[in-house]
Amino acid sequence: MATTSSHPPTTTEAPSAGTARRLAGLAAVLGPLLFAAAFLISPYDTNADADEIARVIAAHQGATEVSVWLWTAGTLVIAPGLVAVGMLATARSARLGLWGSVLFGTGLLAITLTPSLDTVALGALDKGVDVSTLAKVAKGTDDLVVVGVPVLYFVAAHVIGAVLLGVALLRTRTVPAWAAWLLILSMPLNVAGFVTGVEPVTVLSFVMLAVPFGCAALAFVRHGTGWVRGTS
Repeated sequence: MATTSSHPPTTTEAPSAGTARRLAGLAAVLGPLLFAAAFLISPYDTNADADEIARVIAAHQGATEVSVWLWTAGTLVIAPGLVAVGMLATARSARLGLWGSVLFGTGLLAITLTPSLDTVALGALDKGVDVSTLAKVAKGTDDLVVVGVPVLYFVAAHVIGAVLLGVALLRTRTVPAWAAWLLILSMPLNVAGFVTGVEPVTVLSFVMLAVPFGCAALAFVRHGTGWVRGTS
């Protein structure tokens, strides 16, 4: 006797792109570009000591505040963008895509959870705290283990995560090879620029991230993830 399955047949994801998919694709490009703009406007070198940073922020509070706003917006925007790129990469290469997404995402989360010295400095200056005291607070905050450990995790996780995502997209030919290599190289370059204090290198690294994310986002918007999904 013939039997019928209790589950309806699975269907492939519809090719038409909805609003959510388009917005996630846009976010994948806009997030890194907002980070690039934040570093471009930030008035101090990333390898400067606490005393110099405090003095520069005190002298350029307006630029510092704009930089903080751009970084905050970039952090919010890149989240759905990373989800889009990560879903696409995971659908194409499950292990590499998932590990890359988790590491990159938790790396960003770790650095977001650490105190923003720019914001603390702006608040302190607004209340009349002198630059010398502000520098001591910045140095003391940086020296805390509860700050140092998440920073170290961020450095390792966002670099390894970007490399794994790039390799996933490269192996599966989801994006052009040159775009995948830009992704693989972007975050190691980001760390190099940050440590050396060479601002153009840091800014370039985020632009390098935006380009392959944009290529992946375009594939995501046009074709979805390619996953097969059921209706049960």
